[in-house]
Amino acid sequence: MRNSVIRFAFVALLTFVGSAQAQDELGARMLQERIGDVRPGSYSAGDQLKFTLNHYLDHYLLRFVGDTEIYVLNADHGSLGGRVLKYDSGATALLVSGWSAITLYTDAQPSGLPAERTGDAIMPAVVPISLADMQRAAGDEANHLAYARGVHLTFVADWPALAGNPAMRAFAFDALQNVARGIDRFAKSATARAALGAKVGSVQLLAGARPLVALRGRILNITFNPAQGFSGRASSRAVANALGELLAVPTVN
Repeated sequence: MRNSVIRFAFVALLTFVGSAQAQDELGARMLQERIGDVRPGSYSAGDQLKFTLNHYLDHYLLRFVGDTEIYVLNADHGSLGGRVLKYDSGATALLVSGWSAITLYTDAQPSGLPAERTGDAIMPAVVPISLADMQRAAGDEANHLAYARGVHLTFVADWPALAGNPAMRAFAFDALQNVARGIDRFAKSATARAALGAKVGSVQLLAGARPLVALRGRILNITFNPAQGFSGRASSRAVANALGELLAVPTVN
């Protein structure tokens, strides 16, 4: 009987050692592989949704085909060696598994869509714009918000400063488009539109140290930093979130 107990204990010990060795070997293989590798390129998700992903300094740039906005995604560690790429609003845009499988999260598909790489992608570029065209664009954005949302705002900037600085003007225009999209995104509900009408009369673009959305009286100040490139301005999602906080209107972005 004693010998049987000893044999049983010995077999159990071998089983435990073998299991531990297998786990160690799996861990070693995982460490040797490219964990959570985010591959730049063009991607397809679902039936028609297409997007591009580019590495940008310590971040990634996401752009959906058919949409002019360029999103800056911040990378964070995920579970099991994966990566989580988030908008500047904090919402998850992409989930990359430890074996580099990518899932895209959208407003229409909050549970996620598997994405497949279909090819390479060209790095997005800021489009140059003349001062006159930017001023016209500011008027067009105001007219669109008035027509589509019933929100009446004016967009202003330091036009003399932008006149002599084409690089700053290009990023100011990019910031202008994002804030207009953000306001449009925020103003989907009647509650949001009422809050905008009561508390905001104009939007002012300002160069500063970092992206910032602040309300001073009835002026919504949008600060951007052209020296930081795409990272120096807030996305439409971040603008909508900031408006929700400033005007005490719940917003999910």
